[in-house]
Amino acid sequence: MARLGGDYTLRTMIAVAAGLDHDYALSVVYIAILQANLAPLTEDPALAARYAGLDAVMPEDLRRPISVHALAGSLHMPYETTRRCVGRLIEKGFVKRVSRSGILTCADKLTEPGQKRLVEQQYQDTLRLVGQLKRGGIDLEGA
Repeated sequence: MARLGGDYTLRTMIAVAAGLDHDYALSVVYIAILQANLAPLTEDPALAARYAGLDAVMPEDLRRPISVHALAGSLHMPYETTRRCVGRLIEKGFVKRVSRSGILTCADKLTEPGQKRLVEQQYQDTLRLVGQLKRGGIDLEGA
């Protein structure tokens, strides 16, 4: 199972990094911001169902901003490295500062054709992972 998880993670990182000048540190920071912003989905099944479609982008007012300090802590990265990565993501238009301490992914960036292709690829990769797990005897129904 670890091999499958590693393969899935690596495919994700390669795909995300391709849109960020193949900068893997920047990619990790971007994914972490996106995951933090979408945390309300994991806490509310109805909200998760509403934004489950491949074309569904959760509105910014429903997303949870994350501070650079919290982001650095969650990634166990130095604060300055994280701050510089966030600055570069802001310059590239992937994220924006919405308050003194809050960072959000940009909704308009998430709807660009390249990002849509990335979401579709992630969906296919997830289906592939689920299939591999099932073939490996992992019971996903009881999970």
